[in-house]
Amino acid sequence: MAILDVVKGAATVLGLDVPNQVYGATTREMVEMQDLANVMAAEIVDAYDWQKLLIYYTITGDGVASDFDIPSDYKRMQKTSSMWSSRWLWQTMHLTGPDQWTELQVTPIATVNGYWIIFGDQFHQWPVMANGETVKFFYVSNLIVKASDNSTKTSFTEDADSFRLSERLLKLAIIYRWKQNKGQAYEQWFDDYQTLLLRDIDKDPGSKAVISGAPPVSWRGRGIAWPGTVTGAP
Repeated sequence: MAILDVVKGAATVLGLDVPNQVYGATTREMVEMQDLANVMAAEIVDAYDWQKLLIYYTITGDGVASDFDIPSDYKRMQKTSSMWSSRWLWQTMHLTGPDQWTELQVTPIATVNGYWIIFGDQFHQWPVMANGETVKFFYVSNLIVKASDNSTKTSFTEDADSFRLSERLLKLAIIYRWKQNKGQAYEQWFDDYQTLLLRDIDKDPGSKAVISGAPPVSWRGRGIAWPGTVTGAP
C-alpha cells in the first residue's frame, strides 16, 4: 500500500479533506502529514528488531586493521546483538564506555577474549583481527521505505513509496499522534496502536515451537568466567 493510501485512510478518520497528493502538496495539513508519516514510521522501527530489517553482516580481518566502517544502511545494532568471532569459541565482549576501550589500549595485559566498540561511525575490534578471521552479527537497516521501482530508502519522499513494515500499524500511529498533537482525545487510538504493535511483534519471529524435555545448551547470554581448561597436578 502506498503512503498516499495510508494517509487517505487516516484523513477519513481525522476529518481532513482526503488528499490527492501528500508529498509535493503545500497545504499546512499535508506538510505536517509528510513529516508525521516519517516520524511514526521511525518510531515503529525503533520499537522492535523487525526481522524484515535485519541484515546479517560479516567483518573480515586482514591482520592489520582494527577499525571498520559502519555499513551505509546501518541504523543500529540489534537490541540483543552480539558479535561472534571465528577466533574465539564464545561471543566477543561489547564495551560501551570509551574508558574501557582506552584501558585495553594502554594496559599491558594479554587478552583472552575479543572486544568491540562503536565510535566515529566505525566498528573497532580488539585485538587486531588476523588475516581471514571473521566476526558475524546482525544489525538493523535504516532502509525502511520501498520506492515504486522496488529500491529501498530511509524515508518517504514520494506518494508511491510504501512502508516495509505494517501499513495498518503506521495508519494507527499517524492517527493517534495527530490527535495527540492537536490536543484531541487520542487514548483509544493509542491503545489500538499498542495492541496491534504487540501482536505484530509476537508474530514477527515466526511460530514458536513446543519443545519437550531438556532445552538445548547454548552459550547465548552467558558470560565466560575462564575461557580455558584448568588442570591439577597429577
